[in-house]
Amino acid sequence: MKRQSIIIIKSSLLAAVAAITLPTSTQAGSPAYSKSSKEIAVTTEAEESLFDQIWGLATLYKNKDNPVIQELKLRGRYQGQYHWLDSDQGDSDDWENRRSRFGFDAKLFNQFAIRLDAQSNDTWDPFYSGLVDAYIKWEPSKSFNLTVGKQKPQIAYYDFLQSTTSQQDTFERSQIFNQLRVDRLTGVVAQGKHGIFTYQAGVFSNDVDLEFGQFNAGIAYGAGFGFDLKDALGTSKADLRFDWLHSDNDAEATILDRYEDLFTATFWVKEGRFHIVTEFFYATGGDPGWGDASGFFIQPSFDIVKDKLQLVGRYSFSTGDGNNSIQVQSRYERRAPDLTGSGRGDQYQSVSGGLQYFIYGQNLKLLAGAEYATLDGGGNGGDFDGWTFLTGVRLSF
Repeated sequence: MKRQSIIIIKSSLLAAVAAITLPTSTQAGSPAYSKSSKEIAVTTEAEESLFDQIWGLATLYKNKDNPVIQELKLRGRYQGQYHWLDSDQGDSDDWENRRSRFGFDAKLFNQFAIRLDAQSNDTWDPFYSGLVDAYIKWEPSKSFNLTVGKQKPQIAYYDFLQSTTSQQDTFERSQIFNQLRVDRLTGVVAQGKHGIFTYQAGVFSNDVDLEFGQFNAGIAYGAGFGFDLKDALGTSKADLRFDWLHSDNDAEATILDRYEDLFTATFWVKEGRFHIVTEFFYATGGDPGWGDASGFFIQPSFDIVKDKLQLVGRYSFSTGDGNNSIQVQSRYERRAPDLTGSGRGDQYQSVSGGLQYFIYGQNLKLLAGAEYATLDGGGNGGDFDGWTFLTGVRLSF
């Protein structure tokens, strides 16, 4: 029954992708209503594409001249992927409905933004599996904004904060980040930009549930700063960022319960068709069963066909203080049937490469790639050596 469901899901997905990709070169027909002279004057040389029209349906209201509500827009995303694991510790393969989310964005009073996103699980049963983002943001100026509600804590500038689930260039975030036990929290964040200098500071509750948590499991707080160096380096983008996050590591905490202090440093550069980002991590204190851990990744990418086909690679390395300080990825290395020691050791390395094909930018794309990873199991026999091959689709609006 599970195999039949997987086949049905994959067949439906492929049919949907084919249905909306075939007309990509066809220009949209004339609207049913007559254009005013003002509308004709601003008509661009190329008519609005079919994709623009479809995705435009998500914008329920938009009027920058309305002093109360400027925009109301639906949000949604779907991520589906198929993995095939071939390792010395056994094989695994399956289709996964990786993420399903739905919500809305609203812009109010020319300086407030509201976001509400809910998620489902990989079987859509139950359909509602909790809130993802649920916050209000006040942005009176570029130099200061304040966000209150369930949101991302400010750590791992690229791998977590900037690389959203729809715009992520790889199937999964880095191993070292995924080990940190970081996720969305209820809290308050202040941030802004003055010239080339950026800053952030926040405080959060360490208790999470399907909604906002119970606020009885300690707190986390942190700060960070960065520099916009694109003018100094003569590139289209050059961000340097340093962030720190401290957790009380309370016994009742349901998140941020593995380490007391997290430090990340990020350097991200774009110029022309070439992009590269490197991010460093250090985690210390907390659970003695894990020990301190550190690591980094280097991720270059190159636009083979600009805005259409992109090559992405990544090298990751992490090491820790103790035989059980590092653990292989839950997707999908931990699914090896003969894995021992829970896949924990003291040194991890991986090399991956893949392609992104953009059907409608980041809103609709296909991905394919492979990753080779090894783990030295230290003295507890948790060694891992294997390949993971992946294909998938990303849809967002």
